[in-house]
Amino acid sequence: MSSKTFKKGVLASSIAMIIAGGATPLAMAAEGAEKEIEVIEVTGIRGSTKASINGKRFADSQVDGIAAEDIGKLPDVTITDSLQRISGVQIERVAGEGGPVQIRGLPQVDTTMNGETFLSATTIDSSGADLGDLPAQLFGGVDVYKSATASNTAQGIAGSIDLKTRRPFDMDEGWTFAGGVEATRGSITKETDPTLHGLAAYNNGKIGVLISAVTQEATLASDYNGHNDTSENGGLGWTNNNHTWSEPAEGGDVYNIVPHGFTAFNKTEERERDALQLSLQADLGEGFVLTADYFYTQQDRFNARSGFNNNNRWQTFAQYGFATHATGDTFTDAAGNPWQAVDAFKMRPYRLQTFTQANVNEEKSQNFNLQLDFDNGGNLTGTVRATHARATAKMRHAYGEGDIMSIDSGALVLGPGGLNPAQYCTNGEEIIGSEGGCNAQYSTGIQDSDFFLTHDASGEFPVFGGFDQQVMGGKGMMSVADYMADLDSYHIGAFSSEGNTDDVGELSTFSTKWNYALDDHDFITSVDFGVRFSQRKVDHDQFTYTSDFGNGCDIAQWKAVDQNYNGAAEGTPCYEQEGTGEYVDGVWTPYTLLAPTALDQYTTVSWQTDFGNVQGIPGIWVIDPSNFRDPEQFHKDTFGNVARTENGGATYNVGLDEISYFTQVNFEYEALSGNVGLKVIQTDLFVKQNLVGPNLPHSGLGPDIGDVVTERSFTDELLSMNLAYQVTDDVVLRAAYSENMQALNLAQWGAGKVVGSVFNDECGCMRVQNGTLNGNPELDPWRSENYSLSAEWYAGDASMFFISTYGIDIASFTEGTIIMVDEPDSDGIRRGPHPFNATTQGVGGDVSGYEVGGKVALSDFLGEDSVFANVGFDLNYTYADSSQEAKDVHGDDLPFGGMSKDTYNAVVWYENDTFSTRLAWNSRSPRLHTAGSAGTGNQSLYQDDYSQLDFNASYNFSETVSFYVNGSNITEEYQQTYIGFEKQKAFQNVYEARWTVGARVTF
Repeated sequence: MSSKTFKKGVLASSIAMIIAGGATPLAMAAEGAEKEIEVIEVTGIRGSTKASINGKRFADSQVDGIAAEDIGKLPDVTITDSLQRISGVQIERVAGEGGPVQIRGLPQVDTTMNGETFLSATTIDSSGADLGDLPAQLFGGVDVYKSATASNTAQGIAGSIDLKTRRPFDMDEGWTFAGGVEATRGSITKETDPTLHGLAAYNNGKIGVLISAVTQEATLASDYNGHNDTSENGGLGWTNNNHTWSEPAEGGDVYNIVPHGFTAFNKTEERERDALQLSLQADLGEGFVLTADYFYTQQDRFNARSGFNNNNRWQTFAQYGFATHATGDTFTDAAGNPWQAVDAFKMRPYRLQTFTQANVNEEKSQNFNLQLDFDNGGNLTGTVRATHARATAKMRHAYGEGDIMSIDSGALVLGPGGLNPAQYCTNGEEIIGSEGGCNAQYSTGIQDSDFFLTHDASGEFPVFGGFDQQVMGGKGMMSVADYMADLDSYHIGAFSSEGNTDDVGELSTFSTKWNYALDDHDFITSVDFGVRFSQRKVDHDQFTYTSDFGNGCDIAQWKAVDQNYNGAAEGTPCYEQEGTGEYVDGVWTPYTLLAPTALDQYTTVSWQTDFGNVQGIPGIWVIDPSNFRDPEQFHKDTFGNVARTENGGATYNVGLDEISYFTQVNFEYEALSGNVGLKVIQTDLFVKQNLVGPNLPHSGLGPDIGDVVTERSFTDELLSMNLAYQVTDDVVLRAAYSENMQALNLAQWGAGKVVGSVFNDECGCMRVQNGTLNGNPELDPWRSENYSLSAEWYAGDASMFFISTYGIDIASFTEGTIIMVDEPDSDGIRRGPHPFNATTQGVGGDVSGYEVGGKVALSDFLGEDSVFANVGFDLNYTYADSSQEAKDVHGDDLPFGGMSKDTYNAVVWYENDTFSTRLAWNSRSPRLHTAGSAGTGNQSLYQDDYSQLDFNASYNFSETVSFYVNGSNITEEYQQTYIGFEKQKAFQNVYEARWTVGARVTF
């Protein structure tokens, strides 16, 4: 028998043992099974490639995998970056690093660790895969399952991911030590960040212990420019059109989008991450092996951004931005209105400001596993397993803005009265109040309403303009740029700390799986069966740091210049309360809530001139983000008091209990092998939401006025089948069918309504602008039927080629969309409708496509003596298409969110005894970011093509010591988005290149 193939009987029984014992395809390929399986030592690029090929070849379903090239050395810097090399896998980037994962275009991907579900602090209420807080150095490999088996714990619509840690019995007998040190530097941050990792293991065949740890500091940076939106990486929720709320002063014969504003800012994320894995194993004799695992992560992140912003202050879209250049793209909406795509604007100066925003995150997770494996060499093998996990995530937000436009006189938007106590009337203001109050001067900023700024996105990078214009202000006629350079021009527009969250998640499972091998059956080789109980619960609290004003008669989330004390009329809390207002011409008039405050009165400030690739913006003064490292203390120090006030509409509890049981028949007849299984999942859902009262003053806080509890149960019977036909020793044909169900992100069941409002001059009220309406406990989970066919040719020890096609018929799904809600303003009048981000139920959709690719080690074809013997390639392409009821502006089906039609991967590597290098390129075509709404003429937001090039080189100084260099995004690519048409650009995220040098030792 060739060393590259299994004996058929051994293959079937080996698969059965793997299922029962919790092993995985790559683990099997690496370790071997008795004498009939080639033992693959996973060392270096070629060894890693051989392990992944054998894992795919001998799996009982359609699987792709990645094996670490050595201890602490996955092929890429992060797990997610490694996963994107697999055909059918797409990733999104957060702060420039790999974030959420999709398989075949869908994010409904279940993730397990060593074959069982676990909790990560970044996915407490999520059902998707985001591996951002998991250090790659702690893992020995990753498997991606693209077809389901009944025996696999993981669910998922498009597939599942299994992360594999090392265990003591995986190591050589005796002691093993490994460790490494790294230094990483970014092209934008210019910071050098350290990483230290190590492993110690002991295995004497009877008992084993392994401990592995990583500590890391990182400073990540990126630049953002384009349309104004508060989403982490930009969005569409704040964009409308030139007919919103009124008719435009010019250009009204055709519709076009108008953003809320235009911005350019720097983003940095400081991250400290520690992780620990402890594993104990004992051979108890008589076939019993006991394993105990503990996996711990802790991550602290400080995410800050600061920059320039020009926007409409939520006063108008129609009279704010006027299109100055059209792209030539046109369409007619459902109402018969003509639309044009545009890429340049002139903007009236409703608001000209700088801003600083910070998110402080503390994330921690602990996962425990205890399992007893049984295999005494007989027909029955099995596992009894219990796990428990707890994860917590805290986020604290802080925001401060410096307004350059005066709110005293001359500007388009003035304060809502501007009355201040006598102590602020020191600049010659007219005394108008009974207690010596006046409309105080807030700053000596711009007092002019007749100039325009410009924004032109027709080139590769946007260009701002208009800053050289002469304008009137508190210091006479100067250019806009000169006023921006004068610190006296700035006053604090607002301070806030909102959207803070506390998340606690717990997950407990108990399962038992067994396999019974049938030695003398002509067709059925073994039967798998098992039962599993899972209990998951999430407690999500959202709150704001509010402060009391007027000796407790008022409370505010937004400590802002456009807010007055709540005391304008008799019967309101602050009416005639001392210190909250005074009489003006015989009428009680409240003070402005935030008195004149210089930009540097409570904070340190910095002069900022770097806006990345954006051109035209002069320097600005911004609040140093370091002032917001403790948002609660900042607000206490600034306003004298602070309180935690719950946001009832965004606070919820969700519990998800599942009982599942399965049976699976494994069979083999001549060249045909496979399995057929049935899994039954009984789900009990508990959702507690809050009834929400009217918003508190000066806030978007809906108070909790009661609970709504929903309890639901549903049962899914999921059939699966996998077939493999061995055409020759080196050619395998596969077919698979499965029925799938995956639970929703728990927030989609639990979250409620949150309304965003801002003060409006015309109504003298808090006017609704937008909101979210995301939680619906009646939503069904994702459900699908999946089909796939594939052909695989194993051309050598480290070479193979494949082609596969797949179809996913989606019976039920959820989709994020923007709906229009006629929410009343604070004066009770409905002036909507307004755009609300919402999650809705979709019914009837499909995804289909194909994958083609190959892994090639040239030595398999040219021989070991060839000059190219040490060279290899890994090439693959994935095509994914979808259809659903939602349509774009042309009447074509919208793709599912996040899906790219085309994904390419190309890797070339070289390796000899002492040196190896690898160049990896990944590219994906446009993907849907956010579906459009009536406000955008149903034009949707897309991310344009994105490609990235990564590099790695390693030199083995000796058998135990190696040095290496990693480069990520070495060509400093950026992500461009557009609305509806490629030339109608929205915003850019510009990512830095990151270079790492390191040393690794193993002995």
